[in-house]
Amino acid sequence: MADPRTPQELRLAPGAAPPARSLLIGIGNPLRSDDGVGWQLAEELGGLAVHQLTPELAAELAMVERVLFVDAWQVPPGLLEPGRTQPWLRAVVPGAGGPGSSHQLEPAELLALTAALYGAQPVAQELLLPARDFAHGTKLSPGLRRQLPRARRLLRQWLVPSDA
Repeated sequence: MADPRTPQELRLAPGAAPPARSLLIGIGNPLRSDDGVGWQLAEELGGLAVHQLTPELAAELAMVERVLFVDAWQVPPGLLEPGRTQPWLRAVVPGAGGPGSSHQLEPAELLALTAALYGAQPVAQELLLPARDFAHGTKLSPGLRRQLPRARRLLRQWLVPSDA
């Protein structure tokens, strides 16, 4: 995301480190109800909205210090796991994910590809929102809409690092 500060505000004291470059990536299909929540949140905050993670995104990740992937987490039928009824953040480390393809990657696979191609290792997290409705449509389910205030709080906290 572009830094909203002016060049004067970005001037650093001698020896100070430059501000961290961050990237917010919302993943999902805005035409599949709850699946579009990552896309929606990324657009609200000026992030990058994509249908899926592709190898081409490795170049974007190579230019940032940290990245946040925002996505719907499909709740398995009948599962009411404690602590997983609200959005949550989790760390993502480079590595092999599930059975990927050359066109769609998991965040861990994309991070591994970024490291292999560019030698870059941005700090990565996922913001996952439990979702159940993936039918055709553009509206989020009532259950997911109730989660949006917490998701937005977590996003704001991530966008303003605690050491800032």
